[in-house]
Amino acid sequence: MDIIPNIKKHSKGNGKVSDDTEEGLLVLDWNEWSTKEVPPREFLMEPIIRQKGLVELYSGRGMGKTFLALSIAVAVATGNNIFHWIVPKPHRVLYVDGEMAFNDLQDRARAIVAAQPNPPPDRSYLQLLSADLQEFGIPSLSNKDNPAGRETVNLALKLGTSEQMDLLILDNLSALTSGGENSVHHAGKSGKQRGTSKREDLLDTVINLRQPNGYKQEEGARFEVHYEKHRGFFGDDCAPFELRYRGGGKWLLRPLSADVNKKDVLALIKGGMSYRKIEEELGISRSKGPRGAPTTAIKDLRLGCRVSPSFATL
Repeated sequence: MDIIPNIKKHSKGNGKVSDDTEEGLLVLDWNEWSTKEVPPREFLMEPIIRQKGLVELYSGRGMGKTFLALSIAVAVATGNNIFHWIVPKPHRVLYVDGEMAFNDLQDRARAIVAAQPNPPPDRSYLQLLSADLQEFGIPSLSNKDNPAGRETVNLALKLGTSEQMDLLILDNLSALTSGGENSVHHAGKSGKQRGTSKREDLLDTVINLRQPNGYKQEEGARFEVHYEKHRGFFGDDCAPFELRYRGGGKWLLRPLSADVNKKDVLALIKGGMSYRKIEEELGISRSKGPRGAPTTAIKDLRLGCRVSPSFATL
């Protein structure tokens, strides 16, 4: 094992490059790297968020990014699973909001917290840093000449203490910085994330929220979840799905490439819900027929046939 000089090259401002030498670059030889044991990175939310991981969530304006980001924050802080994502245990979360009025943020967070089956271990597990409550907002986190923004967040992260945060969520990059970790971000006019692909190279997971076909504005936060980058997980773990926020901290989930869960739908039938209402509630495509009569999709379901995808209440 060799510790060799770490050479940093930078411009002096006169067109020439000088070398500064630091100790600390660790290089392993063949036997060392092949036998070295390093603990695996812990999951905060499996499979999308690992310890020391970088995640980006982006979409167009007004699609529900903050609802989803807050739901993720609360799930991680309380140790409750959400959607297809597993939270092994509670972790401390710092949520930094750069643009929303605090009253709105507070109302959303309260509703999501109230819907959780288990509370966080203590009140330090979910902390909010709102620009709206700061006299001068939060300075840009990407300003190289002024570190005040980064120092503010570092202070809130409580680095090096027993209450150090495990997950930092920045909402959103457009308001706070030009790049960051475990972040929420706006899409550009093309629907793709703003900025260059260079930032994406560093990310472990990139999630894009897309508006589904047939979306109506009165439906509120309803979108498809697509993984554009998924380092370390594949197959069913990165299959797209649709979410719709129902209010009160509750979501409906609809797989985009799966069959209706027959047990869930039959439970609604037994509960006295009409076939039309079941179709509307679960997203089963309708067929024409007399009012109140079972449609083809529901008839097929009762016969045990394969039918179109559905929502499942979470």
